[in-house]
Amino acid sequence: MKVTKGELLQKLSDHKQNIKVHFGKASRFLVKCQIIEPYVEEGTLHGCICPWEIGESAEEGAFPILEDFHDTLEAIWVWSYHTKISHKQTFKPNIDWAWEYIVKNWKRFVGKEEKENKSLYDCSYVLFSGTFYKKVFNYNKYEKLILQAGNRLENHINKLKSTEGREYSDPFWKTYCLSLAAKSLKKREWLETAETFVKRTIVNKEQPFSKIEKEPRHKGPGGHDFFSKNANKALALISCLNREKIAKEIVSKKFLPCLPKKFVSRNADENAWNAHLATAIGKSYLFTGNEEFLYRYFTIMKELKTRDAQKSAALPRSPSFSRRESWATFFYAHAYASII
Repeated sequence: MKVTKGELLQKLSDHKQNIKVHFGKASRFLVKCQIIEPYVEEGTLHGCICPWEIGESAEEGAFPILEDFHDTLEAIWVWSYHTKISHKQTFKPNIDWAWEYIVKNWKRFVGKEEKENKSLYDCSYVLFSGTFYKKVFNYNKYEKLILQAGNRLENHINKLKSTEGREYSDPFWKTYCLSLAAKSLKKREWLETAETFVKRTIVNKEQPFSKIEKEPRHKGPGGHDFFSKNANKALALISCLNREKIAKEIVSKKFLPCLPKKFVSRNADENAWNAHLATAIGKSYLFTGNEEFLYRYFTIMKELKTRDAQKSAALPRSPSFSRRESWATFFYAHAYASII
């Protein structure tokens, strides 16, 4: 039975009131994922966010010291968001350790321009988290890195002919991040590149979106399936053309009809994928005011909440991989904040 408008608005009110609790829990979980004393006191890994919870893994006798550059940047975003809404710097030391890791390992992950794929994905998170950190703390220490990452990404998108890439290679996620950073840093050339790409690949298409339940699915062991391409298209469109009437029309008339009315079953990364979709739906609600988006948003978020079995605002990637992970926790937090 579909909820009433009054019930929807009450859900939204409760959701907003709980945001500090959610981000407090998520932030504390990510502290457990950070490689610091007494595990690694110095060196390459110090400050890194590994994907799995250290405490749980250590108790099982399988302590995983696994590097993850973009997971570390995701944690910086969550801790910075907590700082913004709480007005407390509880996790500032963790942010500083994370940045030390990013700086120390920059050349290994981003510095070589012949490395594409994941290095460009890493660049997208440098923009996404770096500019948000700069806004929250009013601190320019890492702006040189942000500019380097942005110039690489802008150059890549400017030359891009195909939109076929998925996951780490999804061009619409990169465009979304570039446009956010362009506005934050007032980089007109970055924004022009992002807008041109969005107009060519979304606005000028008769049917820019497809039925989301029918999006390609990952097959076989290993690999990832964490991004809905339709969701990334919506994020890029809203960010790039948020002042243009045509963007609202496309989101309402072409994105909304493609949305599912329930949580979508996936072969891999089911929780992260649905959380990311919820992010695009939440931002679509803020952009258009259409309550149909809100209904679909809470349908997904309700299911994700039931999958947070330990009520820690932390999620595993899917039911088949039960260990809570940093990156899935970021996707959940990003979705939570998308309608606020």
